Amino acid sequence: MPSQRSKKWESDPMAVIETTGTSGAAAAAAPSSRRLFSVRGLVEIGFLVGLAIIYNLVRAGGGAAHEIAGKTHARHIVDAEGWFFDKVELGINHWIAGVTVLAVAACYFYALMHYVATPVVLLVSRKKGGWKYWRGYWALVLACAIALVSYANFPVAPPRLLSGDGAIDIMRQFSQYGWWGDAASAPRGLGDATNQYAAMPSLHFGWSLWCGIQMWGFGSKKWKIAAVAYPTLQALVVIATANHFGLDVLGGAVCTLLSFGIVTVVGRALGKTGPKAKAKQELEDAVAA
Repeated sequence: MPSQRSKKWESDPMAVIETTGTSGAAAAAAPSSRRLFSVRGLVEIGFLVGLAIIYNLVRAGGGAAHEIAGKTHARHIVDAEGWFFDKVELGINHWIAGVTVLAVAACYFYALMHYVATPVVLLVSRKKGGWKYWRGYWALVLACAIALVSYANFPVAPPRLLSGDGAIDIMRQFSQYGWWGDAASAPRGLGDATNQYAAMPSLHFGWSLWCGIQMWGFGSKKWKIAAVAYPTLQALVVIATANHFGLDVLGGAVCTLLSFGIVTVVGRALGKTGPKAKAKQELEDAVAA
């Protein structure tokens, strides 16, 4: 029969360290750390809130030089993408502009889904617990941090802000159907409070890919379908609305996958996952037996 510490490890990989040397009763009580309003839960939420504040402060930065650099970098991306931008991205953009119901749906998807899906998937991951939650938590934090460095040092304008490239600003064209104006999903009158030259990497796609990876790990067929569908739709939406280039989407994918990779390597080094963790668990199970 598995020990209390063994059960705790299944729900929270950090607990092996925290409960070492404690009594069985203490180990049994430890799962309360997964409650949303426990001390640990509040620390986790507080850390993400702090990161969100920093994220918005960086996104609100900019200026004339930032704008010029952003448009210059965007021109370079157009040149690098070549036929893919001209034929694929503009083709999708122009097509959806002629289908009002899809264009409006894409606008709402772009404006809202990342605010809904990301926290929901994070909370479900937390409820399930285990290494996959902690891997996802720190991968999300790291992906945002990497993106912030890029936004601050490598501004990129979205296709919709480039004159002469042929892109249609879908959200501006269909702004009468929502709260947004000419600054992507920002409410009318608040466009100046956002940095519109933070397109590389696309965290809209990066976050959706993060959700996909986490949802795939939930196991059921429905979650796996959602894991594929959500990032696929998000990639199409950000390109169709001319809010991102294809290379921005690729940048978001690299940012997210790199973060998962770094966290996994660190987790293996610390014995939280991989052969070391498996061997340690087998030893504990043998001792308990």
